Amino acid sequence: MKRILHIFALTLLSAAAMKAQPFTVATLNVDGLPQKILWLSLNDDGPGTNGTKLISAYLAGRGYDIVGVQEDFYYHKELTEALDKGYHWGQVQYFNMGGLPWFHLDRSTFDTDGLCCFWLKRHQRLSEDAVRWNDAYGRTDHANDALCYKGFRRLEMQLDNGRQLVVYNMHMDASDDADERSGADQPDKEARWNQWRQLRSHLLARLDDRPVIVLGDMNSYYTRDSIVALFIRPIEATGRYTVSDCWVEHCRQGRYPAIGDEPLSPWKYGHQQGEQLDKILYISPVNGPRVELLDYRVETDYTWDDGTPLGDHRPVVARLRIVEKGDANGDGTVDAADAACVARHVVGLNATSFSRWAADANGDGRIDVADVAHIVSIVSHPKN
Repeated sequence: MKRILHIFALTLLSAAAMKAQPFTVATLNVDGLPQKILWLSLNDDGPGTNGTKLISAYLAGRGYDIVGVQEDFYYHKELTEALDKGYHWGQVQYFNMGGLPWFHLDRSTFDTDGLCCFWLKRHQRLSEDAVRWNDAYGRTDHANDALCYKGFRRLEMQLDNGRQLVVYNMHMDASDDADERSGADQPDKEARWNQWRQLRSHLLARLDDRPVIVLGDMNSYYTRDSIVALFIRPIEATGRYTVSDCWVEHCRQGRYPAIGDEPLSPWKYGHQQGEQLDKILYISPVNGPRVELLDYRVETDYTWDDGTPLGDHRPVVARLRIVEKGDANGDGTVDAADAACVARHVVGLNATSFSRWAADANGDGRIDVADVAHIVSIVSHPKN
C-alpha cells in the first residue's frame, strides 16, 4: 500500500505544480499629528513632513499586501507619496484646523478618525464602511481620545487569487502613562472595553463564510484589558468561528496572558516576544475557508538614519494564507496536487507548504488514506 501511495503521489506531483499564495497584512500607527499648530507645539517628536515621506518609502519598499494605518491626520499627502504607483487606498477623513474654537477645545471635536487602508493594486476593495465609537473618554486630558472621532473601518476585500475576506482597521482609546501610574486610568479602560463590545457586536452581526482580519492600534494589553472575555470567547461561543491572535499564536503557542499578570513590555522582553499595543487577529468560519498564520514579526528597521524609530509605533506584520478543507498545499484550490500532498504525508515524505487542518479533508481528526480518497472525490465531482 505504501509503495502504491508513493507512486501515486509522485505521479500527481509531476502533473500539477504546487504554488503557495500567502499574503501579508500590516498595521502601523504613523504618528501623524502635526508637529505644531500655529505657535502651539503639539507633536514635536513626531515624524513630521520628512519622516512621513520616509514612512511612505518604507511601506512601498516592503510591499505588504494590505496595510491599515492609524493617526493619518495631517501628512496624508506625504504618506502616499511613494505608495501611489503600487497601491490603492480607501476613504480619508482629513484633519481640518479651520472652524474650531481654539480657546474652547473642551467642547470641540476634529472631524477625522485618522484611519486609512492601503492595498496592492492587484487586489480589490469591494466595499468600505466607517464607524465611530459610541464611547470615548478625555478631550483635553486622558490622552485626548475624544478630541477626534476615533472608530474603525470595515473593508470587504478580494485578493488577486479570487479569495474574499473582511478587514477591520481601528484605533481604540489610549491611557496616559501618568494616569496609569497613578491609577486614574479606569475611565480610559472602561471606554476601551466598551469599544471592544461595540466591535464584537458589529462583527457578529455581519459574520458570514468569509475569513476576517482584525488589526489596528488597540491600545490594549491582555494583562490589563479583557480582550479574551469581551471579544474572543463570545465569538467562539457561537460555535461557528475560531479566533486567533498572531502574536499569541506565533510567540506564545496559543496561550493568552491573563489579566493581572506582569506586563510583557517590549522594552523588557524584546519587540518580537513582548506584547504590542498594535495587534492582528484573525477569525475563521468553522465550516468555511480558514486563515492560517505563516509568520509574525515587528519590524525593527523602521528607523531614521541614526537608528531612532520613525514614530512611536513600529509596523506589526503577519504573513497569512487562506485554505479550505482539502486544500492541503494551501495554494487556493482543491485539486490533484492536494491529493498528492496528503499521500506524501501518509507515507512519511515531507510535503511542501502542508496544512494539517486542510489535509484532514473528511474532518475525522486523522490524516490518512481516507483523506486522499476524499480529495479525489472532490476533484472528480466538483460543485457547480
